[in-house]
Amino acid sequence: MSLVGSLADLLWGTPVYTYGVKAYQSAVNAYLRVSPTYRLAVDDASAVFYPATFMEWNNIENRIWDEEAVLRHLLAHIEEDDVFYDVGANIGIYCCLIDSLLTDGTVVAFEPYPPNVERLRVNLAANGIETPIQQRPLSDRIETATFYLYDTDEAGAQHGSLDTIYPSSDPIGSFSTETIAGDRLVERGEIPAPTVVKIDVQGTGPAVIDGLAESLSADRCRFVYVEAHDNAEQLRTRLQNLGFSTVTLRVDRPGKDPTIVGYRKDTDMRTSDAETASTAVF
Repeated sequence: MSLVGSLADLLWGTPVYTYGVKAYQSAVNAYLRVSPTYRLAVDDASAVFYPATFMEWNNIENRIWDEEAVLRHLLAHIEEDDVFYDVGANIGIYCCLIDSLLTDGTVVAFEPYPPNVERLRVNLAANGIETPIQQRPLSDRIETATFYLYDTDEAGAQHGSLDTIYPSSDPIGSFSTETIAGDRLVERGEIPAPTVVKIDVQGTGPAVIDGLAESLSADRCRFVYVEAHDNAEQLRTRLQNLGFSTVTLRVDRPGKDPTIVGYRKDTDMRTSDAETASTAVF
């Protein structure tokens, strides 16, 4: 967890927290007017980003480090020819870092929220990544559905979902969209079959897994990382039914469920070195 994140947790609910957040956001927004370049390096991976909103900045500067155990574990197990699915890609932090480790592999980004898509497109281009962005939300079927947005409508928003059960607040907006099963995209040849998958979809992870069951059950798919949202046991059961063993990785954020990791029994479960340097350069 970042220093800012740790202080925020200590001061949560106090007047100091409220004033501090306002001052911090004002300072960041003033800085963003100069269109800064943000270079993020984690272990051997690195990427550049161009945050344009406070939410984007906060994702790179603070929130990604709440997921440090997941990020480092994933980076430690990426191979040069992997096909990486980032389901819920947001502005592309995982996509861009992982692509920097690939030579013959590719990343496939799934992101349905239009403002995020635009910023994702900017960040992919900045890192020389040529991949279509899949804008249809993944589920277990093709159907017309409503995508709900919570907390903020800024680019970089993380709390958008087809789910209406997990979110703890009322939606601030919504739009109609068409869902699709990931296996259908693979069958059509629109995307290659995955070898490593990360899913963060605010409560609809089980449906995403069901819609990718054929691709995930193939031996070539070595890892599946799914952020739990009050559904850890459902995710664990589904992955085990597809032939994976499972472990959990902590998400260092108050009230957050862990990430469930599915892995093949014969996979080398290396752990990333906790002392490996990570840097952010502006």
